[in-house]
This record gives sequence, C-alpha cells and structure tokens, in this order.
Amino acid sequence: MMDGLVTTGRARGEQIRPSHLIVYANPSPHSFDRAVVDAYRSSALEHGHGVVVRDLYELGFDPVLRADERPSTAGWTPRADVMEELVHLRSADVLVLVYPIWYGLPPAILKGYVDRVLGAGYSFRDLHDQKGQLPLAGKPLVSFSTSGLPLSWLSEKGQVLSLREIFDVYLWRGFGMKQSDHVMIENIVPNMCAAHAAAQLERVRATAARTCAMLDGSLLSEVFES
Repeated sequence: MMDGLVTTGRARGEQIRPSHLIVYANPSPHSFDRAVVDAYRSSALEHGHGVVVRDLYELGFDPVLRADERPSTAGWTPRADVMEELVHLRSADVLVLVYPIWYGLPPAILKGYVDRVLGAGYSFRDLHDQKGQLPLAGKPLVSFSTSGLPLSWLSEKGQVLSLREIFDVYLWRGFGMKQSDHVMIENIVPNMCAAHAAAQLERVRATAARTCAMLDGSLLSEVFES
C-alpha cells in the first residue's frame, strides 16, 4: 500500500462513489494497526469506494501547533503541510482514524493532527457553539483503537468511556460531524492467537462494509432529492 495514494474501486466513466480518508498513527509499518488499515481499505474498495491513506509517521507530519497557526491570530493562513491535508479532508466523505492507545490516549502525532488539521481556523468559540468545521461538517467519524490490555481491564479503569468522551464525542459534536463509531480492539500482543487476530480484522471489514452502505444510502437520497 502506498501512503497518500488515491485508490478507487470503480472503472473510468462510472458514477463517482464516496471516498474514505484513513488517518493512520502508528510508527511501526508492521503493526496490527497497519493490518486494520489494510482490512478497512480492501473492504471499502470491494464496495467500489475510493480510499486515501495518510500515514502520519511516514509523512513526517509535524504535530506541533505554532503560535501563528492559532485561529485567533490576525491574517491566519494554514501552513503548506496543513493545506495538503485539508485537501484530502475536504474530498473525503468519511474520516477514519486508526491508532494504538498509549497511556490512555492516542499518540501525540494524532493529537497534533487534530490541533493543526481538524482544528485549522476553528476557534474554541466555534467549537463551543458547534458552528461546524467546513471540511468535517456532516461527515461521519469512524475510529479504530488497539490495546495490548483486555477490554474488561480498560473498562474497569474508565478507559473505554473516557476515550470515547474526550476524543470521539468531543470532536464529533464540536466539529459538527454526522456521527461517531468506535471499534476498540483488545489483547493485541506479539504472540496473540491467529484466530483472535482474524476475528478482529473481520470486525474491521464489517465496519467498513456498514460504513459503505451508509454512505451509499446517503448518496442515493441526495440523487432522489435533487
């Protein structure tokens, strides 16, 4: 898979289909998270949808928000790397995040993507008022997080609810997105059972298929309404 490559499952001249933007945040090119990306991508392609993968570590994405990038800065304009990401974001019909849970939160590079790209030109007042971030408004958010620990332990420590609330729901509501779906994948360790790994990837493919069906339904509704 080539990161950043636009791939579609349709032939030339066919109707334009929805596009999925997958943002991947794991430094290992051989991680289980990479397998999650590949499983989601292949399922979306099988349904005739377009897919763009942005591997933040491979891209060398800078997660640090500079003072002149803050929305309150006079004459604000996004930097070149952020502008490139915004192009992909505007073209996408759904945003898909894939990342491991590190010390209770997503990797810092993904938080930097939120700060610099998702929040580009969007102030805390806009967030409070749920004004709707134009590149994101009305689009679904789908997240896949992985952990080496069991879900029961994560739930006992409040991890499941807290991650859902402070990352998914907060972004979904604050940016005016359509909805939020989060698949938490537990017990991801180097010596895990092959059957467990296969079952988790099947969950990923099923989520991708469900998302594709939802997007196809939305597209069909738009056609009839027009």
